[in-house]
Amino acid sequence: MKNLFTLFLTVFLITSCTEDNSPEGVLIRVENGSAVDFKDILISSGSTPIEFGDISAGQRSDYKEFESAYRYGFVSLLANGKELRMQPYDYVGETPLSKGYYTYKLNLDTSDPNNPHLTLDLLIVN
Repeated sequence: MKNLFTLFLTVFLITSCTEDNSPEGVLIRVENGSAVDFKDILISSGSTPIEFGDISAGQRSDYKEFESAYRYGFVSLLANGKELRMQPYDYVGETPLSKGYYTYKLNLDTSDPNNPHLTLDLLIVN
């Protein structure tokens, strides 16, 4: 009986200590891929807008959970004192992202100083 209890306890401890790193939803972080600091970042990708705050040049935010998301989305931020936005028309025909970890990498194209614009690349983390 003692051996059976020891076996049960060992199996229980091994299985309860197994760490499951699978996300429960769509988790997105924002990476600033430019040389300019971004302020007041707001992202929406088919769900309620989520604030990411300020992200310095070359830095990343923490992950935030989205109800649903797509490979692109609405972005609003301040860069060099200018408000910049990206606005998708719709998500018709797009496949929602599956559960997992993703990075929206934002870049600021300043090749035309009179017309800076944002680009967004989706990076799949897992």
